[in-house]
Amino acid sequence: MLSVLSVNAVAGEQHKTQGEIYLENFLAETKTLTAHFQQTLHADDGEIIQQTEGMFYLSRPGKFRWNYQAPYEQVIVSDGDRIWIYDVELQQVTVQQKSSGLPSTPMALLENSDVLYSSFKVSTLDDRDGLYRLKLQSKSAESDFGEIVLGVDVNGLRFMQLHDQFEQVTDIVFSDIKVNKKLAAEIFEFIPPEGADVFGG
Repeated sequence: MLSVLSVNAVAGEQHKTQGEIYLENFLAETKTLTAHFQQTLHADDGEIIQQTEGMFYLSRPGKFRWNYQAPYEQVIVSDGDRIWIYDVELQQVTVQQKSSGLPSTPMALLENSDVLYSSFKVSTLDDRDGLYRLKLQSKSAESDFGEIVLGVDVNGLRFMQLHDQFEQVTDIVFSDIKVNKKLAAEIFEFIPPEGADVFGG
């Protein structure tokens, strides 16, 4: 005989959509990730403000790296304790202490699967050819992102769409995704280049 707790657990699973299950599996099973990304920033009227691309690396918990390659070279690295932002053209490095901060951010979601339902209201928008679009609405009024749309399929995360407080929309599309491959520790380390100006710390 199923206990009351078991029945409730089964009922809870039945209410989850396939997209939610794909997202939960991705967050639970992903330890490392590498992917090429294309990022497009749109103004509130839909006009394209900026397009960039590069490589993204993730090592949970707490470590990530964005290598922006075009049109402006930039590196953003989290070593788990600090976040380094390096503008190659300006030869400037900004250092921030990495705090727990607000949990309802895209990176907090990727770094820690526990924040999915505690920080966001999750609903399924639609699905097409096995790709599910999920809307994540922040439960915090202080979040920079009121809404995040994720695209997931059986293989995991495919894209992120970020809606910020200025009504701008950032689309990030991932390709050539590799999950749970061993990544060199040096990827998540950053030493300011000689001659670069360093701010913060």
